[in-house]
Amino acid sequence: MKKLILLSFIILTAKLTTAQVVSPDSAKYYEGKIITVRGKVMSTYKSRGDKQKILINFGKPYPEQSFSIVIFEENFSKFDYSPEEKLKDMMVRVKGKVTIFKDKPQIMVNNPDQILWE
Repeated sequence: MKKLILLSFIILTAKLTTAQVVSPDSAKYYEGKIITVRGKVMSTYKSRGDKQKILINFGKPYPEQSFSIVIFEENFSKFDYSPEEKLKDMMVRVKGKVTIFKDKPQIMVNNPDQILWE
């Protein structure tokens, strides 16, 4: 009986800690949730000037993207590659909390470990 209870606990814990994988088009339905989005990068952009950021866009190129990864300047040094160059046209998984900006879902990436490419 103890083994059955332990096994049930392990399975339940695994389900609760595993992030759900969704398409870029479906990310908008998960606002406030931690999920994994998987899709092909269609365009990238690195801003210039003050408060730089990198945008990695999925679904269609900007401004018709269905989902974006956002990396702010303070996190650029954590990457040992240039995300806007390396990730273009690749299949990518990103894990994080979905937020909405100008009616588009996004995940803000603070750590390169949040992004995996195939």
